[in-house]
Amino acid sequence: MATEVPPNWPPSEPPSTPPPPPPPAAQPLPWEDPAYPPLEALYETTKLVLFYPRQAFSRMSTTGSMSRPILFAIILGWVGVAVAQLYQWVFRSTITRLLPGIFGREDTFFAKVGGIATVITAPVWILLGLALATLVVHFFLLLLGGAQKGLSTTFRTLAYTEATYLFQVLPLVGGVIAVLWWIPIAIVGLAEAHQTTTGRAAGAVLAPLLLCCVCVMVVLLVAGAAIMGALQNLR
Repeated sequence: MATEVPPNWPPSEPPSTPPPPPPPAAQPLPWEDPAYPPLEALYETTKLVLFYPRQAFSRMSTTGSMSRPILFAIILGWVGVAVAQLYQWVFRSTITRLLPGIFGREDTFFAKVGGIATVITAPVWILLGLALATLVVHFFLLLLGGAQKGLSTTFRTLAYTEATYLFQVLPLVGGVIAVLWWIPIAIVGLAEAHQTTTGRAAGAVLAPLLLCCVCVMVVLLVAGAAIMGALQNLR
């Protein structure tokens, strides 16, 4: 007697589950996106760096040309330097009007020439300062085990932190705010860019600052002791 075969034999395979869609590509920083108009890209990137640093540095490219980060640093740094020089000129002019004769003609002339020279040569000093800061910070990142990427990543990160120069447009307190704002921005930026812990990034940023403070205190103490010794010898 023949065996009766079930109507649905062999059993059909269950429908395969479609693979999940690939994650959306991360959006680049506006300043690194050629589709953005330049002024809008500069504004949007500055806003992201200053107020949403974690998002900004997670979108920052760590490869490719360095021209974009360098240009960003020069533009923002130059604006800060130019505004600071303008405030110095206004302050000096106001003091001269209130107290005529307090500054000699030569002092006024050299102050103006020095201010103009500072503004003209600012891009050079900005790049030199940025390069030095990169070497020092990356050295401490290496010591603390936080340098998961190369020196160029540290340079890019610190180049975008130059956005804090913009606070120098605030009279009197702008410079102080710029420095205080730079510290957490640099810490968050390095942690995101190097994919390391916030503690290691903080150590790489704060250690050089503390070391500089200690060196300044030592110099002041030595200078003070030398002056006191000289005064005692005069008696």
